[in-house]
Amino acid sequence: MIDNVLNILKNKLNDSENGLKDQDGEIAVVDDIAKHEDDTSGLDNKVVITLLSVEEESTMKNTPRYHQVKVGDIPVRYDLESAPAYLNLYVMISANRARYSNALINISKVIEIFQVNNVLEYGSTPETSFKFRIELHPIPFEQLSYVWGLLGGKVMPSALYKISVIKIAPEKDPVKIGLIDEVHIKSIKVD
Repeated sequence: MIDNVLNILKNKLNDSENGLKDQDGEIAVVDDIAKHEDDTSGLDNKVVITLLSVEEESTMKNTPRYHQVKVGDIPVRYDLESAPAYLNLYVMISANRARYSNALINISKVIEIFQVNNVLEYGSTPETSFKFRIELHPIPFEQLSYVWGLLGGKVMPSALYKISVIKIAPEKDPVKIGLIDEVHIKSIKVD
């Protein structure tokens, strides 16, 4: 699921109409920017989308786990579903370009694209589709320095985005629970 979301971002950045293009074609890729100095990485002159962190959205933890199944307007049963995980993704988009001016142009274009398209949708059917929000996430200089230190030390033009809320649910059938339609009371004799 996370890889699908990152690929949606990549496709939006490589969009033929308003996306990032150069004479070599599409330049946005999903990869680990920490590998940028590896000769075989293929990340030269690319805009790289890298997942930095995943956190659970705590406000969504207490959603109901029962889903009412109806036939017409009459409730038939409740299905117990596994609780989905609602996630926030922190994604670094870095411009690893040979010319610094091209890197600045690319990061500006990334910010422009996601400013206009800050809500994207994933999924092909109404039952499986969901929307997620993309917002520019500020990071203090000290933390930015720490992040780039972990990623290999070479600082390049980049933008950090928070993508929320990604729903990840298990793909198993829910437990079917019937409605209570009769109550039997057993009397107990108390001496």
